[in-house]
Amino acid sequence: MSNLTPFYNPTSDQPEMKGWTLPAYIIRIILLSFVLTVISQAPVQASLNREVHTLHHYHFSTPLGFESKVNFWKKVYSEYSTSHAIVHDMDNLNIIYEVVYFGDGPKLSRRARDRKLERTKRKYRKILLQIARTKDPKTLKSEARRVYDLVKSGFRKASRRMRVQIGQKDRFREGLERSGMFKDRIDQIFSDAKLPLELAVLPHVESSFQVNAYSSAGAAGIWQFTRGTGRLFMKVGYDVDERRDPILSTIAAAKLLKSNFKALNSWPLAITAYNHGTQGMKRAKRQYGGHIVDIVNGYRSRTFGFASKNFYAEFLAALHVVQNKDKYFPGLRFYKPQKMTSVVFKDYMHIRSVMTHFGMSREEISKYNPALRRPVISGQKRIPRGFTFQAPADQFPQLQARYKKIPSSARHKSQVRSKWYTVRRGDTLSGVAKRYRTSVNKLYAHNNLNHRNKIYVGQVLRLPGWKKSARSATRMVKHKKAKRVYSGDTINYRVRRNDNLTKIARRFDTDIDELLRLNGINDPDQLFPGQKLKVPQETVVAHAVNKARSMPKIPPPAAKKERFKLTVDRSNSVTAATKKSATSNVDIKFVSNNESAHKLNENRPAFLPVAFANNANRSSGIGVITVDFDETLSHYAEWANMSVRKILKLNGMRRRSQLNVHSKIKVPFTKADPDSFVERRQEYHKGIQEDFFNNFRINKLLVRNVSKGETIWEICNEIYSIPFWLLASYNPEKNIHSLSVGEPIVIPLISPVKAG
Repeated sequence: MSNLTPFYNPTSDQPEMKGWTLPAYIIRIILLSFVLTVISQAPVQASLNREVHTLHHYHFSTPLGFESKVNFWKKVYSEYSTSHAIVHDMDNLNIIYEVVYFGDGPKLSRRARDRKLERTKRKYRKILLQIARTKDPKTLKSEARRVYDLVKSGFRKASRRMRVQIGQKDRFREGLERSGMFKDRIDQIFSDAKLPLELAVLPHVESSFQVNAYSSAGAAGIWQFTRGTGRLFMKVGYDVDERRDPILSTIAAAKLLKSNFKALNSWPLAITAYNHGTQGMKRAKRQYGGHIVDIVNGYRSRTFGFASKNFYAEFLAALHVVQNKDKYFPGLRFYKPQKMTSVVFKDYMHIRSVMTHFGMSREEISKYNPALRRPVISGQKRIPRGFTFQAPADQFPQLQARYKKIPSSARHKSQVRSKWYTVRRGDTLSGVAKRYRTSVNKLYAHNNLNHRNKIYVGQVLRLPGWKKSARSATRMVKHKKAKRVYSGDTINYRVRRNDNLTKIARRFDTDIDELLRLNGINDPDQLFPGQKLKVPQETVVAHAVNKARSMPKIPPPAAKKERFKLTVDRSNSVTAATKKSATSNVDIKFVSNNESAHKLNENRPAFLPVAFANNANRSSGIGVITVDFDETLSHYAEWANMSVRKILKLNGMRRRSQLNVHSKIKVPFTKADPDSFVERRQEYHKGIQEDFFNNFRINKLLVRNVSKGETIWEICNEIYSIPFWLLASYNPEKNIHSLSVGEPIVIPLISPVKAG
């Protein structure tokens, strides 16, 4: 029998209604069951709402335990400008000791600002150590009492956790205005990729939307891609660097963020991985689960430092400021987006041809095509085939038609080959120019030098218009008359391992054809170690004199109060002399005057030598190279047109094998010749060096001892923000990866180069 009965009942006290109903007790049971179900599911549903992530949607809110971090960065972005420096605790961002103001008047020099900040930090270190020694906190007065109430405990440790953060309010406002040029395109790219549009604020954290932004670690563009990560999604080379293009790098950023999310299934972790790396966040997730607060509080890694721990908090703060921009920055004037037209080059093109046929200036080409690097803009390299050339549609209409009218004589099938020369003692620019049949002015232009620059030992110079290889030059020179005339006196020289006639001629500043004539050599490739060669005596004497002249002078005795005396020689090496105490670990600074600071940048060090060393017979197709900084197996595979798997197999290595700097690696040369490998390798390192010194200068040198527990990674990334190769260049006699406690090292201190 059905439980349903007609609702109408003349004897009932209930109001009359049409339809059917249930007995009252059943209704009460159903209602009670429903309420209990809702109550029991509420925490679960709340947890799901907090933890469930999707690829194209996520509600970004400040997680519990992150409030102090996010609030700190909100102040950085919206309250304090670059004229403010926040002295704070590195771990607890609620602890702000003081906000140092540099004033609105004439800007203080960087050195004056540093001195002011150092005095402030010393003041609070002294107070914290005083509190740590105090037995009765009630005796503390004024400033010490304020610091005691602020820090509460662990005062001695807090004295070592002090950090300075420069305000960013003015830069953030400028970034918001600049973002108007790209916002619509960026939103469209992220929408097409089905990614949260909130991710588009990341360039505010990374670069303030500065197209030419470049960090001391080598990150470039508005998304601050490093070379290694950028190469996964873009072309990053000596002629083109797509990290500099705002749109191409945005497409790459979308791919990277999507890849991070698929690997981590969490947007807070995926965003943190943008700074720290996907593999590192995978390890952190395995150890501490998928909640960002637990990872930041618990995960420990030498590379998971202040920047990585705060990256998600910075993102949330930037998102809040952008969403409330009218409140924080009233009267914003966004830059207008520019409609661009483009054409894909099907051939290699010289910039002069493009200037002529497109009617554009060199500056305009550079402005609208930021991915083109200096070698292309200066004309040393051609614009590569496949490059998407851009120009404003309203200023340069019919770009496609103009491209089609370029004659075949201006189109090329290959890129200009690069040739390099490493400066040796006794070399001069005029001597190098004469030796390679070029001019001093061309050397200036091709190497970004001016007439105040002096070349230095170890510097790598690019040779303009040098097309013949050393071997072909050796063969052809036999048929040419020698330009130099030597006296008849000669001296015997014993051939060393890996010597060839080109090296020997360069070493003694003579000509290959003169060596061929003096020694009656018919085949220049048939030299062997131990063989005796006749070398013109006058060139040997000149070589010895030049070498003696280029040696650094012995410094005078240092004053008693100094523990080190620093001198800079032509090769930019630094000598620590007259050491007073071998046990002292006091930091000693060398502060350059204006002239010395200028010379430090003129004589900037070259990267570590990257010359190819083929210890095996060329016919075997196996070369041996020495691993240098910032090199990976994928680099070697690319430069040798070879797979990583074959290089691993040749060296008996596994995929997880570590590649150590200065170790020897065998490279097969079956698909690429060694000269081409060397050219690509030199361009890679030269590009890193050029980018760095276009954006940073060396102000002064610091000699200090390595502290206990300190790693080379912390010295370069956390303390001084300098690249590994630069530190190695100033410590040529040391293996910087195995420094011992108390060992003195030279630190080059850098500062950004002001634009314009």
